[in-house]
Amino acid sequence: MDSLSLEALLVYLFILILLQGLLGIYQLKKITRTLGRLQKLGICGCGMARHWTGWRVYYLILADSTGRIRSAYRLKGISLGTDFVPDKRFTFSEIAELLVDYGQRAKLTLQETAQLRAAEEVHRKLAALQAAQAV
Repeated sequence: MDSLSLEALLVYLFILILLQGLLGIYQLKKITRTLGRLQKLGICGCGMARHWTGWRVYYLILADSTGRIRSAYRLKGISLGTDFVPDKRFTFSEIAELLVDYGQRAKLTLQETAQLRAAEEVHRKLAALQAAQAV
């Protein structure tokens, strides 16, 4: 390999790293905007599960002040196409129902683990809201 091709390879790698960083900023802003919009709709809980290979699953649950689940969203897409989309296969209607069902299982999938963590966050927020109203 001569020095010219090595320099071209290094410039190419530098440009790729720079573009990845810039596009990552756009992706993060887009997801943050969506999260802000969804958090205005009710009590919001976000859950994340991670596989040992690094693969991550993000899940968002919106509930009302009684613990009834209004909607559920999962993160779908890769890179610029990433966004929270409604999960049509989500079957639970109450936070307590989800916590009991998943709490009894011995093994959960990544998606179920993310759902459980989101439900736990909503449950914590509901408990704090009820404690604040009691005072």
